[in-house]
Amino acid sequence: MSKRTSSSALEAAAAKLRTIVRQCEDGALIGSEDVLLEKLGFSRTTVRQVARLLEREGLLRVKRGLNGGYFSARPDKASIAKSVSAYLETLDMDAQDVTIVASALWVEVLRKAAALGTKAARTLADTYRERVLAITPNASYAEVSTLERESRSAIFDLTKARYIELIFDINIAFANRRFPPPINIDGSAVHRKFVRAWRDAKLMELSAIAEGDSELGVMAAQHIRSIWHKRVWTPSRLDAEQR
Repeated sequence: MSKRTSSSALEAAAAKLRTIVRQCEDGALIGSEDVLLEKLGFSRTTVRQVARLLEREGLLRVKRGLNGGYFSARPDKASIAKSVSAYLETLDMDAQDVTIVASALWVEVLRKAAALGTKAARTLADTYRERVLAITPNASYAEVSTLERESRSAIFDLTKARYIELIFDINIAFANRRFPPPINIDGSAVHRKFVRAWRDAKLMELSAIAEGDSELGVMAAQHIRSIWHKRVWTPSRLDAEQR
Protein backbone atom coordinates (compact mmCIF):
# COMPACT_ATOMS: atom_id res chain seq x y z
CA MET A 1 0.00 0.00 0.00
CA SER A 2 1.43 3.41 -0.94
CA LYS A 3 2.06 6.18 1.57
CA ARG A 4 -0.71 8.20 -0.05
CA THR A 5 -3.21 5.35 0.32
CA SER A 6 -2.08 4.70 3.89
CA SER A 7 -2.46 8.38 4.73
CA SER A 8 -5.93 8.45 3.19
CA ALA A 9 -6.96 5.39 5.19
CA LEU A 10 -5.66 6.98 8.38
CA GLU A 11 -7.56 10.20 7.75
CA ALA A 12 -10.76 8.30 6.91
CA ALA A 13 -10.48 6.15 10.03
CA ALA A 14 -9.75 9.18 12.20
CA ALA A 15 -12.77 11.06 10.81
CA LYS A 16 -14.99 8.06 11.47
CA LEU A 17 -13.72 7.63 15.02
CA ARG A 18 -14.17 11.35 15.78
CA THR A 19 -17.80 11.04 14.67
CA ILE A 20 -18.30 8.06 17.00
CA VAL A 21 -16.70 9.93 19.90
CA ARG A 22 -18.82 13.05 19.37
CA GLN A 23 -21.96 10.94 19.49
CA CYS A 24 -21.01 9.64 22.94
CA GLU A 25 -21.07 11.38 26.27
CA ASP A 26 -17.76 12.30 27.86
CA GLY A 27 -16.29 9.20 29.52
CA ALA A 28 -18.59 6.72 27.77
CA LEU A 29 -17.13 3.33 26.88
CA ILE A 30 -16.79 2.93 23.12
CA GLY A 31 -15.54 -0.62 23.35
CA SER A 32 -12.50 -2.84 23.25
CA GLU A 33 -9.97 -2.82 20.44
CA ASP A 34 -11.87 -5.63 18.71
CA VAL A 35 -15.09 -3.62 18.94
CA LEU A 36 -13.30 -0.62 17.49
CA LEU A 37 -11.98 -2.77 14.65
CA GLU A 38 -15.53 -3.81 13.81
CA LYS A 39 -16.92 -0.27 14.05
CA LEU A 40 -14.23 1.35 11.93
CA GLY A 41 -13.62 -1.42 9.42
CA PHE A 42 -9.88 -0.80 9.14
CA SER A 43 -6.79 -2.85 9.95
CA ARG A 44 -5.60 -3.28 13.53
CA THR A 45 -2.48 -1.21 12.76
CA THR A 46 -4.57 1.67 11.40
CA VAL A 47 -6.97 1.54 14.35
CA ARG A 48 -4.10 1.72 16.84
CA GLN A 49 -2.56 4.67 15.00
CA VAL A 50 -5.88 6.47 14.94
CA ALA A 51 -6.46 5.78 18.64
CA ARG A 52 -3.09 7.34 19.48
CA LEU A 53 -3.94 10.33 17.30
CA LEU A 54 -7.25 10.94 19.05
CA GLU A 55 -5.59 10.49 22.43
CA ARG A 56 -3.26 13.37 21.57
CA GLU A 57 -6.26 15.42 20.47
CA GLY A 58 -7.89 14.83 23.84
CA LEU A 59 -10.85 12.99 22.29
CA LEU A 60 -10.05 9.47 23.48
CA ARG A 61 -8.86 7.80 26.66
CA VAL A 62 -7.40 4.34 26.64
CA LYS A 63 -7.54 2.12 29.71
CA ARG A 64 -5.61 -1.11 29.69
CA GLY A 65 -6.06 -4.24 31.73
CA LEU A 66 -9.21 -5.45 33.48
CA ASN A 67 -12.23 -3.27 32.66
CA GLY A 68 -10.11 -1.48 30.08
CA GLY A 69 -11.05 -0.26 26.63
CA TYR A 70 -11.52 2.92 24.63
CA PHE A 71 -13.47 5.77 26.24
CA SER A 72 -14.72 9.02 24.73
CA ALA A 73 -13.21 12.24 26.06
CA ARG A 74 -13.47 15.97 25.57
CA PRO A 75 -10.47 18.31 25.49
CA ASP A 76 -10.74 21.19 27.96
CA LYS A 77 -9.81 24.82 27.36
CA ALA A 78 -6.90 24.73 29.77
CA SER A 79 -5.17 21.80 28.05
CA ILE A 80 -5.74 23.32 24.59
CA ALA A 81 -4.40 26.71 25.67
CA LYS A 82 -1.39 25.05 27.29
CA SER A 83 -0.47 22.93 24.26
CA VAL A 84 -1.00 25.71 21.70
CA SER A 85 0.90 28.27 23.76
CA ALA A 86 3.79 25.80 24.00
CA TYR A 87 3.77 25.52 20.21
CA LEU A 88 3.71 29.31 19.82
CA GLU A 89 6.95 29.49 21.79
CA THR A 90 8.69 27.54 19.03
CA LEU A 91 7.78 30.11 16.35
CA ASP A 92 10.02 32.94 15.26
CA MET A 93 7.57 35.77 15.82
CA ASP A 94 7.13 39.07 17.58
CA ALA A 95 5.84 38.06 21.00
CA GLN A 96 4.07 41.42 21.40
CA ASP A 97 1.68 40.30 18.65
CA VAL A 98 -0.27 38.35 21.27
CA THR A 99 -1.13 41.61 22.99
CA ILE A 100 -2.29 43.17 19.74
CA VAL A 101 -4.49 40.17 18.95
CA ALA A 102 -5.94 40.01 22.48
CA SER A 103 -6.83 43.70 22.33
CA ALA A 104 -8.52 43.37 18.95
CA LEU A 105 -10.52 40.38 20.16
CA TRP A 106 -11.66 42.13 23.33
CA VAL A 107 -12.86 45.14 21.34
CA GLU A 108 -15.07 42.87 19.24
CA VAL A 109 -16.46 41.08 22.31
CA LEU A 110 -17.39 44.41 23.96
CA ARG A 111 -18.95 45.60 20.71
CA LYS A 112 -21.08 42.44 20.69
CA ALA A 113 -21.97 42.69 24.38
CA ALA A 114 -22.97 46.35 24.14
CA ALA A 115 -25.13 45.64 21.09
CA LEU A 116 -27.28 43.08 22.93
CA GLY A 117 -29.42 45.50 24.92
CA THR A 118 -31.00 42.61 26.85
CA LYS A 119 -32.11 42.26 30.45
CA ALA A 120 -29.31 39.74 31.01
CA ALA A 121 -26.79 42.31 29.76
CA ARG A 122 -28.13 45.00 32.10
CA THR A 123 -28.12 42.58 35.04
CA LEU A 124 -24.50 41.65 34.39
CA ALA A 125 -23.53 45.31 34.15
CA ASP A 126 -25.33 46.18 37.41
CA THR A 127 -23.79 43.24 39.25
CA TYR A 128 -20.22 44.02 38.29
CA ARG A 129 -20.66 47.78 38.62
CA GLU A 130 -21.28 47.30 42.35
CA ARG A 131 -18.15 45.17 42.67
CA VAL A 132 -16.00 47.60 40.71
CA LEU A 133 -17.25 50.57 42.76
CA ALA A 134 -16.16 48.70 45.89
CA ILE A 135 -12.55 48.64 44.64
CA THR A 136 -10.43 51.33 46.34
CA PRO A 137 -7.21 52.86 44.98
CA ASN A 138 -5.32 50.81 47.56
CA ALA A 139 -6.59 47.50 46.16
CA SER A 140 -3.84 45.03 45.29
CA TYR A 141 -2.95 43.94 41.77
CA ALA A 142 -4.30 40.47 42.65
CA GLU A 143 -7.70 41.90 43.64
CA VAL A 144 -8.01 43.94 40.46
CA SER A 145 -6.83 41.15 38.13
CA THR A 146 -9.19 38.63 39.77
CA LEU A 147 -12.20 40.91 39.27
CA GLU A 148 -11.07 41.61 35.71
CA ARG A 149 -10.90 37.86 34.93
CA GLU A 150 -14.29 37.18 36.49
CA SER A 151 -16.04 40.02 34.69
CA ARG A 152 -14.36 39.09 31.40
CA SER A 153 -15.51 35.49 31.77
CA ALA A 154 -19.07 36.68 32.48
CA ILE A 155 -19.03 38.86 29.35
CA PHE A 156 -17.77 35.94 27.26
CA ASP A 157 -20.65 33.85 28.65
CA LEU A 158 -23.12 36.64 27.89
CA THR A 159 -22.02 36.95 24.26
CA LYS A 160 -21.43 33.21 23.74
CA ALA A 161 -18.18 34.16 22.01
CA ARG A 162 -16.61 30.76 22.73
CA TYR A 163 -14.16 30.77 19.85
CA ILE A 164 -12.88 34.26 20.70
CA GLU A 165 -12.61 33.24 24.35
CA LEU A 166 -10.47 30.23 23.42
CA ILE A 167 -8.09 32.33 21.31
CA PHE A 168 -7.97 34.92 24.09
CA ASP A 169 -7.09 32.21 26.64
CA ILE A 170 -4.37 30.82 24.35
CA ASN A 171 -2.82 34.27 24.07
CA ILE A 172 -2.89 34.74 27.83
CA ALA A 173 -1.35 31.29 28.40
CA PHE A 174 1.41 32.15 25.92
CA ALA A 175 2.03 35.53 27.57
CA ASN A 176 2.26 33.87 30.99
CA ARG A 177 4.88 31.45 29.64
CA ARG A 178 6.87 34.00 27.65
CA PHE A 179 6.88 37.12 29.80
CA PRO A 180 7.85 37.61 33.44
CA PRO A 181 5.07 38.40 35.91
CA PRO A 182 4.32 42.10 36.41
CA ILE A 183 6.43 43.93 38.94
CA ASN A 184 4.83 44.02 42.37
CA ILE A 185 4.29 47.71 43.06
CA ASP A 186 1.19 47.42 45.27
CA GLY A 187 0.77 50.51 47.43
CA SER A 188 2.84 52.78 45.18
CA ALA A 189 1.59 55.98 43.57
CA VAL A 190 1.97 54.35 40.15
CA HIS A 191 -0.13 51.38 41.21
CA ARG A 192 -2.86 53.56 42.71
CA LYS A 193 -2.97 55.48 39.44
CA PHE A 194 -3.39 52.17 37.57
CA VAL A 195 -6.23 51.07 39.86
CA ARG A 196 -8.10 54.35 39.39
CA ALA A 197 -7.62 54.21 35.60
CA TRP A 198 -8.76 50.57 35.45
CA ARG A 199 -11.77 51.31 37.66
CA ASP A 200 -12.92 54.20 35.44
CA ALA A 201 -12.41 52.18 32.24
CA LYS A 202 -14.23 49.15 33.65
CA LEU A 203 -17.20 51.29 34.69
CA MET A 204 -17.24 52.69 31.15
CA GLU A 205 -17.33 49.15 29.71
CA LEU A 206 -20.19 48.20 32.01
CA SER A 207 -22.12 51.40 31.19
CA ALA A 208 -21.80 50.60 27.49
CA ILE A 209 -23.26 47.14 28.08
CA ALA A 210 -26.08 48.47 30.29
CA GLU A 211 -26.99 51.26 27.85
CA GLY A 212 -26.58 49.21 24.68
CA ASP A 213 -23.99 51.66 23.33
CA SER A 214 -21.63 49.81 20.97
CA GLU A 215 -19.50 52.86 20.17
CA LEU A 216 -18.88 53.50 23.85
CA GLY A 217 -18.12 49.80 24.28
CA VAL A 218 -15.41 49.92 21.61
CA MET A 219 -13.82 53.02 23.15
CA ALA A 220 -13.90 51.51 26.64
CA ALA A 221 -12.46 48.20 25.46
CA GLN A 222 -9.57 49.91 23.67
CA HIS A 223 -8.89 52.06 26.72
CA ILE A 224 -8.88 49.22 29.24
CA ARG A 225 -6.58 47.07 27.09
CA SER A 226 -4.14 49.99 26.88
CA ILE A 227 -4.22 50.30 30.67
CA TRP A 228 -3.46 46.60 31.13
CA HIS A 229 -0.71 46.69 28.53
CA LYS A 230 1.06 49.52 30.35
CA ARG A 231 0.66 47.86 33.75
CA VAL A 232 1.78 44.38 32.72
CA TRP A 233 4.37 44.93 29.99
CA THR A 234 5.87 48.37 30.66
CA PRO A 235 8.69 48.25 33.23
CA SER A 236 7.81 50.32 36.27
CA ARG A 237 10.46 52.71 37.55
CA LEU A 238 9.68 53.99 40.98
CA ASP A 239 11.72 56.19 43.23
CA ALA A 240 11.22 56.98 46.87
CA GLU A 241 9.03 60.03 46.10
CA GLN A 242 6.51 57.90 44.16
CA ARG A 243 6.02 55.43 47.02
